Amino acid sequence: MNSPRPRRPHAAAQSGSAFERTSPLGAVEWLAPARPRAHPRGAEGEAINTSSTRNASGAHYRTARLLHDQDGPLEEVAGHLLAAEPDGRDWVAGALRAAARLAAARGDSERTVAYLRRALREPPSSGLEILLAELGRAEAPAHPAAAVRHLSASLNALTTAPARLEVVPVLADALERGQRGCQAAELLDREARSLTASDRPCDDAVFGLHLQRVLIELEDLDKRPWTGGGPAGLSTGDDRLRQRAAAAVQSALAAGGPADAATVASYARDALDGPLPQDDVITRAMALAALALIWCDQLAETAGILDRLSEQTQWCDAAAAQTLISMGRTEVAYRSGSLPAALDAGRRWLDLASASRGNPMIPLALAGVLRVLLETGRREEAEPLLVLAEQERYGDVWQWTHLLEARARMRLADGDFADALEDLLECGRRQTAWRQDNPAILPWRSLAALAHRALGRSDQAARLAHQELEQAEAWGAPRTLGISLRTVAVTVRGREGLKQLETSVGLLEEAGARLEQARSLVEYGTLRFEAGHVRLGRETARRGLDLARQCGAVGLADLARERLHAFGARPRRAQHTVGATALTERERRVAVLAARGLTNREIADTLFITQRTVENHLTSGFRKLGITRRRELAPLLDDDESS
Repeated sequence: MNSPRPRRPHAAAQSGSAFERTSPLGAVEWLAPARPRAHPRGAEGEAINTSSTRNASGAHYRTARLLHDQDGPLEEVAGHLLAAEPDGRDWVAGALRAAARLAAARGDSERTVAYLRRALREPPSSGLEILLAELGRAEAPAHPAAAVRHLSASLNALTTAPARLEVVPVLADALERGQRGCQAAELLDREARSLTASDRPCDDAVFGLHLQRVLIELEDLDKRPWTGGGPAGLSTGDDRLRQRAAAAVQSALAAGGPADAATVASYARDALDGPLPQDDVITRAMALAALALIWCDQLAETAGILDRLSEQTQWCDAAAAQTLISMGRTEVAYRSGSLPAALDAGRRWLDLASASRGNPMIPLALAGVLRVLLETGRREEAEPLLVLAEQERYGDVWQWTHLLEARARMRLADGDFADALEDLLECGRRQTAWRQDNPAILPWRSLAALAHRALGRSDQAARLAHQELEQAEAWGAPRTLGISLRTVAVTVRGREGLKQLETSVGLLEEAGARLEQARSLVEYGTLRFEAGHVRLGRETARRGLDLARQCGAVGLADLARERLHAFGARPRRAQHTVGATALTERERRVAVLAARGLTNREIADTLFITQRTVENHLTSGFRKLGITRRRELAPLLDDDESS
């Protein structure tokens, strides 16, 4: 039973009292009301003179009151109140809450929290539970532990279903990021049961609570739902949005097997067939569907879906929607071989994920950025990023496995084959435990086979390579199969390897995976040269070099040049061409939007990149096009793009 909200105590009682409540989580919450500060005492027990401090505080308070009465700027009123001692006046809390709403609208979360924490020190004579809810929501992204305290106390005093439904999802999310997922799931179940038993059950609200519980369980190895018939508890009925959310979860679960890529892609398409809802929980589910479609090697299709979603949400500040789009663009660009675009989107993704402390997406975003930095020859930038990975916090979530794989790639590039192999075998153990052992998700066997081969263990390398090829054939997606065929070819070599590499190059071209196609071309040229086909080997390796340069893959281009030198060839220097054909994919996209009249800020919002990145792309594009003004862009771009 909820305890009644206590009345605000008289000033005489404030100095030694506190508000004690029992939270819905079974914990006792203590909310200390405003109280006069005790005078600090010196070594002899005499009170230190604090008159100057009191005078300064009083001056700030009087200035704040004067500005408030004259309808002065809220920020100035709040700034003076922050420097003044609590005085127990109701207008103070109201002014601070109004300033907090203004700061929140401007995206200044830290100032929002500061204003609301100061308001809580008054506290208001009524509506304390609403103030606590406002503070908890503001604290949730960066201060989840504090948010849990304040939201729990607020929820204990709230009695109406609409008010509780504004608090429960935020509280559950804060609990999850504070590694208290079991308590979050219990809270969601309890609220869902309460709503179901009420006189006016709300099916949408109940579904939302159940969906959030399922998403939390996806991060828990012991509770992750495995049933092939769909996540337990997600009753969708005829509601299209609920059906889409359930299909999104099912696509992520089915990707781990035994379904094939065509089946998983059908779930993901069903989930993404429509606009993004204005609901963070359902949008989180849609992110799983976007990942699943990428794992199915439907890169061009996913890019089109992300562009559509971006146009719908370009003026939206919802972090979940922006994170989904940045995540999808990073993975699509990387797997397609557009490395500069992948780096832009990856940094944006990492920034968004890091804005929520404890977000399990942080290691996944880190892995995405690390892979691109490694491919683009920025190894020195990758190492410092690893310090952002907190194994104590994230080591038990499935996303941590992707960070292990990215670190293994770094170690392979450094020639540290034994440590790389250790990371990769741990990847395999984790992928099997999480039932995500699919080379489309992480090709750990291919990489481990290369490490074994470098360590002189040919038999182990061939065994792992053939195991992955069997998985890739069952999955049936071209990019995944092309990578697996290349690994087998590198381990077996000879005539069989040549056939497999020829097939690999064709599959990767079909998938639009230019980076992996370039890698297969370099290996194909190497085997051709070893077979005595010198001219054909050189030509094929040159094609790989040219494609690697187009992708921005510095490391692969260096490898291709080394091979060509070993073949007795003189590789051509990289050509810096001019004209529209010289534009990179991202430079062209920025130029098209600029030609349509968008400002740099609008372009940055549309593409989820920084204004500085927009400026850099325009500068580079202008140089290649030989122009100096935006109005000169449109005639130089394709008519269908600039119209």
